Amino acid sequence: MEIGLTETIRALRSDLAQAMADGEGHLVRLRVQSVKLDVQVAVTASKEADGGVKFWVVSGGGKAAEGVTATHTVSLEFTAERADGGSILTSSGRAALLED
Repeated sequence: MEIGLTETIRALRSDLAQAMADGEGHLVRLRVQSVKLDVQVAVTASKEADGGVKFWVVSGGGKAAEGVTATHTVSLEFTAERADGGSILTSSGRAALLED
């Protein structure tokens, strides 16, 4: 099964949004400053008319597809922010008493 780089980033964004929603109302929340994603990707080139170059994430149990010439490690670093540019805050998973 091929998992596209777009789908991988979409799933990461969705999980961060869920973590942000889960943090609402908690006393302790964590600020996400950056997110680093290291993935193994394969590059394929299609000879079809609408083809081109495609990046897809290599899964642990995946088989090499015909035409795959190499895999590469790609490191992507994101700054997480809300649509309005504000910071992302997620829950710590437990409440805590903070003292000054």
